[in-house]
Amino acid sequence: MQILLLNLPWRKNGRFGVRAGSRWPFTSLPESDGYIHYIPFPFFLAYATSLLKSKGKKARLIDAIAEGMDAQQLRAKIKANNPAILVIETSTPSFNNDMRIAEQIYNDLDDCRIVMCGPHPSVYAEQMLEKYAFIDYILIGEYEYTLLNLVESLEKDQTPKMVKGLAYRVNKRIQVNPPRATIDSLDDLPWPERDDVPIYKYNDGFAQMPTPNVQMWASRGCPYSCTFCLWPQTIYKERRYRKRDVKDVIDEMEYLTGQLKFKAIYFDDDVFNIDRNYVISICDKIKNRKIKIPWAAMARADLIDEELLSKMAAAGLYAIKYGIESIDKKILNFCQKGIDINKTCSAIEATKRQGIKVHLTFCLGLPGETEQTLQKTLKFIEYARPDSFQFSLATPFPGTEYFKYAEDKGWLLSKKWSDYDGNYKSVVRTENLKHKDLERIMCDLNSNLNVQ
Repeated sequence: MQILLLNLPWRKNGRFGVRAGSRWPFTSLPESDGYIHYIPFPFFLAYATSLLKSKGKKARLIDAIAEGMDAQQLRAKIKANNPAILVIETSTPSFNNDMRIAEQIYNDLDDCRIVMCGPHPSVYAEQMLEKYAFIDYILIGEYEYTLLNLVESLEKDQTPKMVKGLAYRVNKRIQVNPPRATIDSLDDLPWPERDDVPIYKYNDGFAQMPTPNVQMWASRGCPYSCTFCLWPQTIYKERRYRKRDVKDVIDEMEYLTGQLKFKAIYFDDDVFNIDRNYVISICDKIKNRKIKIPWAAMARADLIDEELLSKMAAAGLYAIKYGIESIDKKILNFCQKGIDINKTCSAIEATKRQGIKVHLTFCLGLPGETEQTLQKTLKFIEYARPDSFQFSLATPFPGTEYFKYAEDKGWLLSKKWSDYDGNYKSVVRTENLKHKDLERIMCDLNSNLNVQ
């Protein structure tokens, strides 16, 4: 039984999309001047593929975005593989694109089951099964073991009524099985599949990260409650932080930098520094193994201190990415970010003192945003002088508290899913700013500032 896992092509009006592996799916214009386009590693697809292979299943991952394939090229490749099962990860802004391509692929094949997964299907499983007859199954939430159990059920020609986290049809009636809890032991998963994909195409080049760089995870999940954050509310559905064994993390680092020759590693965890002692253990093991490689991490600024940064720098930390969103306390409190601004400022200063590069991310247009709060954020950037930074338009993705709030307030301006692209389009307003104001401000920022 051949199983293909797919990250479909996504291009629109000259813009390139990123979906699988991105907590904030969006499109962007192609870059010039030698800048390597941001392409996230498709973690869930890659872990699901490796898990299937480890259980003796005939599985293959095709990342059409990383390979630069268009829909026609992908369809030809799929037909040549003659799969029995297709697994397609989709997102809100790419949804219409993905459904069009998925239906074309379905029509190309004689007998193939179509399985959908990702944040958008996790929210709209029943609606998708009602509307799209070509979809057979939907994996809800964190889906590696859900997919494995589904494949095992199909191999036995059984109705998958015992597969948790699955939605499907029985005699034309939609069945949604009980939810599946997030994975307790991440160490039970094999390392993510990298042999099937063009590994040197993936890149997160913030703060001039050396290339080729590679993205990996040491942990999953986040205990915080940001109302706008997508994965904790759709993929995980739990505020639970889980971490891998330190030895296994370091073994993977050695493999990636030794055998695969990557020049830098980025820990794209939801929040790398939730557990201070865990981070210290990783740093100690890096030094003990004499791994001489620059690395970076996504971290929460108000959990950082000078002592921890010193240990991280001594272990090779090259750059750190802090999610700031806004510098206005009321906005941060309202969206339950709960970040301490004073500690954040101290953390940025301490990071720079240690010679570690700083990348800051900001979200424009959260509830409470005004021209004045935006000016405060811009002044903060001038003060902080990060090595790189980025703005996104606040986007209330379905399944988040932010989506429900905007809908209840009447501030949600579109349910055309392709509009939910926070890199250039706003689908929400605030009390003081219209969506066109937000788009204009975003355009001005991209034109006048060195936004990366």
